[in-house]
Amino acid sequence: MYYLNLLLDSIIFFIPAYIANALPVLASGFNLFSRIGVPIHKTIFGKSKTYRGFLFGVTGALIVGLLQYYFGLYDELVYSLLLAFLLGFGALLGDLFKSFVKRRIGIKSGQPWIVFDQIDYVIGGLCFSYIVKPVPLETIIILLLISPLLSLGSNIISYALKLKKVWW
Repeated sequence: MYYLNLLLDSIIFFIPAYIANALPVLASGFNLFSRIGVPIHKTIFGKSKTYRGFLFGVTGALIVGLLQYYFGLYDELVYSLLLAFLLGFGALLGDLFKSFVKRRIGIKSGQPWIVFDQIDYVIGGLCFSYIVKPVPLETIIILLLISPLLSLGSNIISYALKLKKVWW
């Protein structure tokens, strides 16, 4: 029972980062925001990293933080929003950093970089959230083990729904 609770607590804690990581793919379908749908920098990060995706991701994380406060996960609204922001912003920055490294080592935009494509946002979210909430080692291990599986599953679903061009 302890391990199940630890698993659920880890997932619930990290939901803002999961949402921030998933929303940029969904945001690509919103032509309404075409002005901010331009790549942040094609050469450095690749064509799929856009201002719109970043904005949608962080906004989604903040909405989750608001819901986590509303449902009693955190006692203070400011703390809940700050933690959600740091998780979401960190997750997206982790993904951007991984894309930067991929371009530097010659991996083209859209090409897989197994393992790193699945944990970049986890490392980024955890690093930034540490500012306000040090995370226990067992939570870090759980997130590093389950997040790649969750990412792969969501990527396959996004591909099947034609929201992504590749299944990874």
